[in-house]
Amino acid sequence: MPGASTHAVTSSPGNLPSTVSNWTTAGPLDVLTLELIHHFATTTSHTLSFDSFTANAWKTVVPKLAFAPENRFLLYAILAVSALHAYYTDPTADRYAAAASTYHWQAKTGLHRARVDGREDAGAVFSTLALLAKYQFATSSVVSLSASEWNITMHNITCEVARVCPQLREGVLRPMLDVMAPTIVSTPQEESFSSSLSTLLSTAHSSPDIEELHDVSVYAAYKESIRILEMSWKASYQSWSASVLWWAMAPNRFFRLLAEGKPRALIILAHYCVMMKRVAQDGPWWARKQWGIEAGRILSGLDQRWTPSLGWLSSQLDEDQAFDFVDNDFMNWLSEVASLLNAP
Repeated sequence: MPGASTHAVTSSPGNLPSTVSNWTTAGPLDVLTLELIHHFATTTSHTLSFDSFTANAWKTVVPKLAFAPENRFLLYAILAVSALHAYYTDPTADRYAAAASTYHWQAKTGLHRARVDGREDAGAVFSTLALLAKYQFATSSVVSLSASEWNITMHNITCEVARVCPQLREGVLRPMLDVMAPTIVSTPQEESFSSSLSTLLSTAHSSPDIEELHDVSVYAAYKESIRILEMSWKASYQSWSASVLWWAMAPNRFFRLLAEGKPRALIILAHYCVMMKRVAQDGPWWARKQWGIEAGRILSGLDQRWTPSLGWLSSQLDEDQAFDFVDNDFMNWLSEVASLLNAP
């Protein structure tokens, strides 16, 4: 187990960290579960937030919620993320990968049942959605992040906070809410946000696919997604919030356009990847992907009419991340997600 010996994990509760000792009073737990609880308490919890107060809440407050009988789905979410982190630390330990997948499924189904039955705890639901979002972010390819599961999870978090904000602010998770919104500061001049995005919304006759911008709702969706991406770009200098800010706040209409393979939506997504290429350098383990390669993959199918909008992107990517390969899986994914979004 990463960060602890097997002996330490299987010792009596008195030899475990106090948090783990308290958790085990809920009932008998198998050895692997104890390993994952220990790993979450000592390691994973510290990787879930840039803020020390929030990290401490993940370590101590959230686990207490998880061991309430009605919040078992939160325990499964904790175990899923802990197992995934353990597997990230030691990719040869296949049992962690298997456990992560199993617990992730149990967390999702358990949360769904609890909400259907109307026996949901606001703090437990919020914490579970946040953990599931990180899990899905870590395990999904960039182009599939806007597929239904990830996007719905992120928007559920936003909607859940709005729906139960009074209860959350009066509860034990208030410190987490107080640091959710990143502090936006001026972007350093030498690394300014791409001005080429503004050309995407140009209504000049020479602009490609100008007709789609005549739809007011489409134009508004692009404009809002760019505005929020610029907020994320500025936030990326200060915290990990940029990783999820855009996904949580961008309009649903934009993600439908993305699923339809609209070039403007793809170019905006590629800008997000370039931003994340910087964030991931010293960001959390769950946000580390081959962002430059993903940006190249996203843009590889665009025709030459869009070249004027790609100059800044090209300057941010390495030569081996150029747009010289077409990914059929990506186009198949776009078709699949479009059908999901258009389903009744």
